[in-house]
Amino acid sequence: MPHEEQVREIGELKRKLELVVQTGTLLTQTFDLECVVQAVTDAGLELSGAQFGAFFYNTINALGESYVLHALSGVDREKFAKFPMPRNTAIFAPTFEGRRIVRSGDIMQDPDYGKNSPHDEGMPEGHLPVRSYLAVPVKNHEGEVLGGLFYGHERPDVFDESVEDLVATVAAQAAVAIDNVRLRDQLNRGRSDLERIRQVQREASKGLNELAAIVASSDDAIISKDLDGIITSWNRAATRIFGYTREEMIGMPILKLIPEALHPDETEILEKIRAGERIEHFETVRVARSGELIDVSLTISPVRDETGTIIGASKILRDVSSRRRIERSLVQAEKIASAGRMAATIAHEINNPLEAVVNLLYLLRGSVQDDPGKHYLEAAENELIRVSHIARQTLGFYREHASAGMTLLVDLLAQTVTIYEPRCAVIGIRIKTELVSSRKIMLRRGEIMQVISNLIANAIYAMPEGGELRLTVKDVGAPRDGILLIIADTGIGIEQEHLPRVFEAFFTTRGSIGTGIGLFVAKQFIEGHGGTIWIESSTAAGSNGAETQTHGTTVSIFLPLHTMYETGATGPERASATVSVEA
Repeated sequence: MPHEEQVREIGELKRKLELVVQTGTLLTQTFDLECVVQAVTDAGLELSGAQFGAFFYNTINALGESYVLHALSGVDREKFAKFPMPRNTAIFAPTFEGRRIVRSGDIMQDPDYGKNSPHDEGMPEGHLPVRSYLAVPVKNHEGEVLGGLFYGHERPDVFDESVEDLVATVAAQAAVAIDNVRLRDQLNRGRSDLERIRQVQREASKGLNELAAIVASSDDAIISKDLDGIITSWNRAATRIFGYTREEMIGMPILKLIPEALHPDETEILEKIRAGERIEHFETVRVARSGELIDVSLTISPVRDETGTIIGASKILRDVSSRRRIERSLVQAEKIASAGRMAATIAHEINNPLEAVVNLLYLLRGSVQDDPGKHYLEAAENELIRVSHIARQTLGFYREHASAGMTLLVDLLAQTVTIYEPRCAVIGIRIKTELVSSRKIMLRRGEIMQVISNLIANAIYAMPEGGELRLTVKDVGAPRDGILLIIADTGIGIEQEHLPRVFEAFFTTRGSIGTGIGLFVAKQFIEGHGGTIWIESSTAAGSNGAETQTHGTTVSIFLPLHTMYETGATGPERASATVSVEA
């Protein structure tokens, strides 16, 4: 071989080796898959001297025949656009399966050429002419076939063994680079997944902190227990209500809080919890550390683990002792008031004929002349006077004689509303309150609570199909300083002709249901405080000029800032209070 030709070959080999090194260096610095496969394909083209080359990436589907063209070199992509992707045929199989490198001086002379339908005669029409053929599998260190490098030339015997070795080296570099890209992608996905997990954990932690804050600051006792009835959590409200600390109660049976006579209830509760049932507003009794029995309302829900299995129960316990005391007080007050009203009614009926008999005896004095007769007549008069005095005392029996005290009217209204809220909810009555008074006045709590209770009960009766109950308490300065209480409903209303008589004793529009005493007593109580009461009502909705009227009744009560009980007025002065009835 001439010396010049040897120098040229050595120089060419050196150039190719430098290209291999440069390609390897480039691949170590690139983490973009498209750049990697394009660089590898271009390097193989230059090393092999092929006219065109391609890199096909393995994405084998269920049929085992799906290859994606990733890169082309030496020819425009449009040249391949109209041809289908290569399949796992006899020619391509050794490469895509990673069995061996295929190098052919003339692929058209290969025994497997043209043996696969639908191209039994060889390459499809219009395909780039291929005689020299080189196909190198791209496999990673684990033996996974990532794809293949394919090169062709229209002349035969272009690719020799040295070309095969060089392209195989580049294919090995490509496998490492592709693995690096995949590992980088997996790392990035892992980081993204980790960040999402951390975000979920932060949100979950925030939610748990908020839930913990709610549990800790709740006015209701929040207690958890397992399915054996053993307490597993205990908040501050539970300590306040029962007197036991968290450390004392965690791990203790819930039966410690339940009166012995009610222990069977806990068995039923646990059975319902195991069945996945929720228990709402179950009113019962529990026992505190001091032995005091506490009226409570319970809402109990099943607690499930991450698999949905019920592992215990969460209990919200509300102390309703105050409400129960108010209920009992109101019931007792109503009983006393009913007895007093009945006694007053009977006494009223007796007093009138008694006065007539006294008058008749007075007229009879002139007709009795003998001493025994006068004596008997005087004795009869004295006894009748005593009976009349008893009747007058009975007539005033229903009035409260407890001492008056400084009281916030808004507190009395709020306490009374608490009693009627459940009943309103069942009927469908919406309660709206506007409690903007801050003034304390001297009044008798029992009397005013009875007035409020009576008026609310009347409003509820007027709205059998539901409606709206508006309760307002506000401070006013005209016509004088005091407090205005307004109780308004959207009920059936009172006929205009009945309005002037609503405060008369025994007058009622409720047939056999009403007694006709409630508003009469309310008027007496309000007047006794130096206040006024008036009613406005309408029975039908409609328009009146620019105003739109709705059916319903509004009862307004004014109580002066300084009531009769504060000034100490009694007797006739108290009777001079005004009652206004408006149509």
